[in-house]
Amino acid sequence: MTGTVIAQLIAYLIYPVLTRIYSTADMGELGVYTRLVAFIAAFATARYEATLPVAKQDNHAFSLYRLSFRISLIVLTAVFLVGLTYYMLKPYSFSNYVFLVISVLSAYVSVWINLGTNWSVRKKLFRQISIQRMVNSVSVNTLRLIFGLLNWGSFGLIFGTLLGSFLSVFSFVRTFLSNKKGDTSSSDLKRMRILAKNYKSYPTVYLPHVLLDLGVDLALAAFIVEFYGKGTFGSYSYAYLMLKLPLSLFGQSLGQVFFNKSSELFNKKQAVYPLTLKTLRTLFYISIIPFTVLFFFGSDLFGFVFGEKWREAGRIAEILAPALMLNFIVSPISSLSLVLSKQKLMFGFGLIVAFFQLFNFGVLPILLKTMGKLNLTDSGFDSFHWILGFNSVLLSIIYLIIILLFLKLTKTIKTDAA
Repeated sequence: MTGTVIAQLIAYLIYPVLTRIYSTADMGELGVYTRLVAFIAAFATARYEATLPVAKQDNHAFSLYRLSFRISLIVLTAVFLVGLTYYMLKPYSFSNYVFLVISVLSAYVSVWINLGTNWSVRKKLFRQISIQRMVNSVSVNTLRLIFGLLNWGSFGLIFGTLLGSFLSVFSFVRTFLSNKKGDTSSSDLKRMRILAKNYKSYPTVYLPHVLLDLGVDLALAAFIVEFYGKGTFGSYSYAYLMLKLPLSLFGQSLGQVFFNKSSELFNKKQAVYPLTLKTLRTLFYISIIPFTVLFFFGSDLFGFVFGEKWREAGRIAEILAPALMLNFIVSPISSLSLVLSKQKLMFGFGLIVAFFQLFNFGVLPILLKTMGKLNLTDSGFDSFHWILGFNSVLLSIIYLIIILLFLKLTKTIKTDAA
């Protein structure tokens, strides 16, 4: 967590500079790009990378590591060819081809980061994760700053993200190659096929759940850009980023350690409930002050720290704060669905969340537009705020239900002591 804190503090320090260089529309394009890359990267490995911490033997885990990587090469090649065919059928635009290449390369780098992180969690190489995140934060934000000063606009944000992320994966690649030399059995295709079958719930149940979440996020970006413009989405995306930073700052690190520890306890038939309750309490204490401050003073804080053009992002942060605070609390313990084999149950919650999100941002604006209540000028923020508020309330209720459900499930686990 120390490395993650340092990495995010670096980002916090440089964001006020970046927001005075880039426009809200530039940030909007970056938001669409990051959501697209996350979607492709999740699909690329069929989520087999999530099996690395839970596999019972190291040689099985490394076979799954190599299986995930092979699948990703096939998927990313297919994505590139499909994208290339699509753009060839449209009027020629060099920027389209550049965007395609950058998106596929970014997804490839993300695959390395996801695989390397999960392998490091298994081997308890938390220092390596910390180093990767610090290098990523420094390189990405430094390059974004340089390209911004060169007036590269949204391309500078996107290209800086790709180059900076690429520079941060070398430690993971080196670890993979060293393990590859010492484990020739991991190249056994028969073993890979058996392991793929044993963990088939990851591509068949867990993957659709993840793709649903990321797909909805990508769809929301398209809806907001369509109905309210890139500038509004830029404000929304930046507010969402700032509210999700605490999850990156503390929640993600705690979540990885929680995943490792809860898996060990469950496999040894020991109680998981005390660990779950302690983690929830820790996350609540961490989140209560920052999210409360943002709820009451978000607009003024954003205007002061990031510049007056980001005051609207602060207003959006105020509306999103309650739901994202609960999301911050529940996300690190969501790995319990894997530990307890409750992926189908969580997928059901994912479907409910997806329905409400798509209805609120995809259907409600159309209804408001037909009634003459949707204004596409600056005054149109009123309807956008109303939709955000309604969505925030619904998500808060769902997250509370999930937290209570996890507590109930872990409390009823049979242990050796029982």
